[in-house]
Amino acid sequence: MKNLTDLMKSFQDLTSVINIYGLMILLMFIFVSYQPLTAQILDPERIAGEIPQSDVELNIYFLAADEFLGRDTGTHELDIAARYIATWFQVHGIEMVEGHHSYFQDVPLQRLAPPDMISFSVGDSTYHINEDLVLFNNYRGELQAPVIFLEYADREELDLHDVTGKIVIANAGLPGRTSPQEMFMNTGQKNEWVSNAGAEGLIELYNNPMLPWQILVNFLGGERVSLDSSEGNGETTMPHFWMNGNVENRISYLKEESGATGSLEIIGEGTESFTSRNVIGVLRGTDPELMNEYILLGAHYDHVGVVDGHPEPIMSEYIFNGARDNAVGTAGIISAARYFSKYPPRRSVIFAAWTAEEVGLLGSRYYADNPLIPLEQTVYNLNIDGAGYNDTTKVTVIGLGRTEADEELIAAAAAFGLEAIPDPVPEQNLFDRSDNANFARVGIPAPTYSMGVTAFDDEINYYYHQVTDEPNTIDYVYVTSYIRSFVLAAELIANRDEAPFWLPGDVYEQAGIELYGLEMAE
Repeated sequence: MKNLTDLMKSFQDLTSVINIYGLMILLMFIFVSYQPLTAQILDPERIAGEIPQSDVELNIYFLAADEFLGRDTGTHELDIAARYIATWFQVHGIEMVEGHHSYFQDVPLQRLAPPDMISFSVGDSTYHINEDLVLFNNYRGELQAPVIFLEYADREELDLHDVTGKIVIANAGLPGRTSPQEMFMNTGQKNEWVSNAGAEGLIELYNNPMLPWQILVNFLGGERVSLDSSEGNGETTMPHFWMNGNVENRISYLKEESGATGSLEIIGEGTESFTSRNVIGVLRGTDPELMNEYILLGAHYDHVGVVDGHPEPIMSEYIFNGARDNAVGTAGIISAARYFSKYPPRRSVIFAAWTAEEVGLLGSRYYADNPLIPLEQTVYNLNIDGAGYNDTTKVTVIGLGRTEADEELIAAAAAFGLEAIPDPVPEQNLFDRSDNANFARVGIPAPTYSMGVTAFDDEINYYYHQVTDEPNTIDYVYVTSYIRSFVLAAELIANRDEAPFWLPGDVYEQAGIELYGLEMAE
């Protein structure tokens, strides 16, 4: 028999062998079981437990109730909806932005009545309201000035020409960005460029068969809402028109008349100023190194009101309740706020409910121009909006394949039995038709997380902007899974080590490089 010292030495040798083999087995297990970050932190059960279907139904039924009269911009009913959202933020511990005394950001708006008369003459031609011209802003008055024809009146072209005191005529849109949606998105920027260059007016020639002129007139020729550029200080804006360019020889004629004197006259009532509200809350992240970066979760909470010429009292069949568009998205933001208040991610989160989306993406545009948190600290915007759904096995991500967060977006949908698919109708340029576009244009990666749409078919059109879009027509099992996957996508993105950026070559990549002070990759 060995003595005690020998026994102890043998035991130590055996322990060392066991420890070595144990360490090797542990390392092999770690290597074999390694998964990417997104797979490691997927926790759909936790999210499902914190976002019950009953809450989703409650919020959609409430926001899409008849009593809100379609949540039209500028109405008392929309203000009540804003208060409801703010109360959810408050109850669940979502904070006001530092330095602000409420959850509301006032958005100055103006209601524009259509002019009674527009007349623009140059050379021996005169152009009239609707047939030839639609007015973008609230200008009223008379103007005589030389006209100058430019190709697009972008910054580079304006640097090469003296437009001081002149009426600029140019093609609508910008080079390479001439879809109807891109033209709309560029109007504000072009107005600013041309005005800053000293011009007296801007006429853009519209010529795109995707959206015929008469449809454009129907949209722009009636009463409209716009941002109040004067914000109550009485300033007059520069006249800004679109002209029908799809008329034979019109463009060539206007090019020939460059340098001639143009005469402009607009007669009609003025504008009515009013205020609506964005609802903004924040939650601080947990990572000391990442908490000054923000993920922006946004959804518009307004809709389109009631049918024109409705009888009194207003009956339910005349109310556009907007359950799918966008009480569902608003419920998604509310659900995200509740979940993240218990499980805050590494990055900080901005929760935003936008006003005035349906009248031109105005609430989000105002925030992008007047951010409560610096835009360069906002590293990603996940927008939740959509026209409805026709496939309850899908999530349609408008912008899938455009940012570095595809892995997170696909994994989040799959965790709830859904398949993430890209835009099924890219020719309609849906990316630039929701609030995310206002953040993309300044460089923030910003897809829209939509319900499952595989085509704009009869099922979509039956509900989209129709009085049939009622809360009792929704598949709440599907919509709850969709909202839960949205929250999980936000969590995965907010917990990434590196913030996701635009994929190389995206149309908004350069704006992102400028916003974040990045260097262009070789």
